[in-house]
Parts: sequence; C-alpha cells; structure tokens
Amino acid sequence: MRSKAWEALPPDSRFWCFSSAKPWSPAKQSMVDQHLDTLCAEWAAHGSPVMAGFCTVERRLIALAVDEGQHAASGCSIDSRMKALTALSIALDIDLFGRMHIHHRQASSSDWQRISLSEAKKAEGEFLNTVADKKGLWSPILSVKDSWLCPTKRG
Repeated sequence: MRSKAWEALPPDSRFWCFSSAKPWSPAKQSMVDQHLDTLCAEWAAHGSPVMAGFCTVERRLIALAVDEGQHAASGCSIDSRMKALTALSIALDIDLFGRMHIHHRQASSSDWQRISLSEAKKAEGEFLNTVADKKGLWSPILSVKDSWLCPTKRG
C-alpha cells in the first residue's frame, strides 16, 4: 500500500507541517520518503484508513495532509502519527517538533539560516512556512513582508 500522491489530495485536506531543527542529509531523503509513505499508507482512524499524503521541502519541512471527505483524522490517529514522526525524528537525530525557529534566507539564491521567531519578525527575505490549516492554503516559501510573521498594520 502506498500513500496518496500529494498532488491528488484536494485543497481542503486537513494540513500539518513539521519543521526540522536542521536539514537532513540528501542521503537520508529516501529513508524520510519511505518512512512518511508508510505512515500515510497505514494511517487509520478508528480502524478505517484515511487518505493521507506528504511532501518534503528543502530537506527541512515535512507536510502531511488528510482528505477528510471519507474519514476524519481523530485523536487516536493523530497520536499514532506523532508516534511515527517521533520515531523518524530519532532515526534522523533531528528535532522535528520545535516551533520557535524559522528557516530564513535573504534571497532565493541564498542559503537557509535557522533563526528565532523574534528575529524572523524583523527580517527581510523569505522563509519556510509551516502555517495553514488546509493543504490548499499552504505556500511552503513565503516572503516575510506581509506574511503572518509581520502582517501589514491596518489603520
């Protein structure tokens, strides 16, 4: 069994994103893909399979989505997802659950730098976005300007 292709999941699919504290090596990408494929293929809610898929971005983000049109991801299924992601985090020796860092770069030709959330709010350039509740509302790379990091002030 394989996970659902990311592109095949509808835009209103429920969305989660996890940011790695540091990039995993290119050599580990196939392990990451296999682990996530197994997670999504075996993901079930109350014994019923959920239609889940994943994508990775810049060897730093893991995005997961579930088409809840047939079965919603419930508390126990989310717990099993977290257990699988914890195992991946341990295998990679990378923290996938820290939320207080941002991967930022000055320009698309620059390297990604890990900075604090407070630094990111003052930065220029672009960042790896982890925030959305639906797959179709997510853009993995955003400009800092006018993003949720520093929204335009309204008078």
